[in-house]
Amino acid sequence: MSEQVALVVGGLAVGAIYTLIALGFVIIFKSSSTLNFAHVAVLLLGAFLVFQGTSSWDLGYWPAVGLSALLCGVASAVVYLLVAAPLVGRSIFAIAIATIGVETAMRTAIGSYRPWSGDNIEVGSPWQADTTEIFGANVFTSQLWLIGTAVVVVTLLVVVLSRSRWGLLFRAIAEDEEAAAANGVNVRTVLVGAWFVAGMLAAVAGAFTGTFPRLLSPTTPEIALRSLPAVVIGGMDSVPGAIVGGTVIGLVEVYAARYAPSALGENFHLVVAYVVMILVLLVRQQGLFGKPEIRRV
Repeated sequence: MSEQVALVVGGLAVGAIYTLIALGFVIIFKSSSTLNFAHVAVLLLGAFLVFQGTSSWDLGYWPAVGLSALLCGVASAVVYLLVAAPLVGRSIFAIAIATIGVETAMRTAIGSYRPWSGDNIEVGSPWQADTTEIFGANVFTSQLWLIGTAVVVVTLLVVVLSRSRWGLLFRAIAEDEEAAAANGVNVRTVLVGAWFVAGMLAAVAGAFTGTFPRLLSPTTPEIALRSLPAVVIGGMDSVPGAIVGGTVIGLVEVYAARYAPSALGENFHLVVAYVVMILVLLVRQQGLFGKPEIRRV
């Protein structure tokens, strides 16, 4: 019983990180119809900004997370204004390739900054290796905070998207950008807001990516790439799908790490998300919650 509790909590914690990252991808895709690969570097930037805030700027963990979210939101919006916006009307692949270039440049710059170039860096969370007992299982306190934070952030996001004026305009653009523009919606402003929100989500995910038991290292960006199956499984344009997809992938990954036969390889849990993604696509090409593509002949 205790082992299962620990696995479920661990899976939900990993799934919470995937969910936050996947929501950023979905918000940008839903509004801009493109995959923003610079999102990977924004996550890494967010994690190291939290580390910088707690280690050099004498900020507490949560103030550092808040500052990191603000700065990463601005960074993501700048990527839109300088890279994505000028390519509007071009192929979505052109924008995707451009953001890959931005991601490479940003990640190289981050790795070149000496205070951020070390391995196994903990961002400075107040919990460190503290544990909490739940139903006889000792789980990391940071995992519980991660799950709780993700629930709060996702709830706020859903409320903003469904109740605020910006959320209404965002949904209008996602439904039909040309019709929204014809009715006086400032598309550029709404899209800047969408990329800003996605950057903030990446920063929060990055903060917990560097929180014990996970540590910052050169392989940290891989966690953002492993969230892509969650996006595809849930549906590229579906916010609920990102939540479900991220949670499912987190649980599957943790259970695969514990129970997968050794014959499948030591790191099978790192690729199991792609196996699940392929199985879902074989059954439903648009993902579990995505809208089917309608082709008129």
